[in-house]
Amino acid sequence: MKYLKLTVVGMALCLGIASLANAQATASQTVAMQVNAIAVLRVTGNPATLIVSAPGTPGDMPTNPSDSSTYAQYTSTVPSGTDRRLTANWGGTDAAPAGCALSLTATPQGGNRGTSAGTITMSATAQNIVTGIRSCRTGTDPTDGAQLTYQLVVTDEEALVAGENRTATVTLTLTAAS
Repeated sequence: MKYLKLTVVGMALCLGIASLANAQATASQTVAMQVNAIAVLRVTGNPATLIVSAPGTPGDMPTNPSDSSTYAQYTSTVPSGTDRRLTANWGGTDAAPAGCALSLTATPQGGNRGTSAGTITMSATAQNIVTGIRSCRTGTDPTDGAQLTYQLVVTDEEALVAGENRTATVTLTLTAAS
C-alpha cells in the first residue's frame, strides 16, 4: 500500500511539473517604423577628352566627338504622388571652345528611375536631364544608372580655333520636381 501511495504521489508530482513546463509566458513590444526621404547621387568618373578632329572627307564638317562612358547613380525615396528630377548645369564662367556647344543626354534604365528629358545644351542654368524619378535605386556597378552622353557639337566651323582647350565643371543635382 505504501508503494501504491508513493506511486500516486510521484505521478501527481510529475504531472504538476509537466504542466508547469508547458505553461506559457508572453510579452508584447511596439515597433515604430519610418522611411526617411532619401536623395543621394554620384557619378562614375569623368568622360574622356572630347577632341574635334578632321572629317573623313575633305570639305565636310569636322567630327562631333562624344563620350558615353559615365553614369549617374542615385537612390531616391519620395512621398506618395511626388517625384524627383535630375538637372545639369555648368558654372557661370564655363564655356565650350569657340564654334562649339556641349550637349548632354541622360538615359535612365527605366522603371521608377525616371525618363530622359532629351538632349540639352549645357549652360549655367540648371536644366532637366531626367524627370519622373520616384522611389528607386539605380545600382552601383560601373554601368548602372542613367548613362551620360556628352557631345561636343561644332556649331560654326569658321569660329573654331586650333589648339583651344576648355574645361568645364558639370554639376548634376537630384532634387524634388517642381
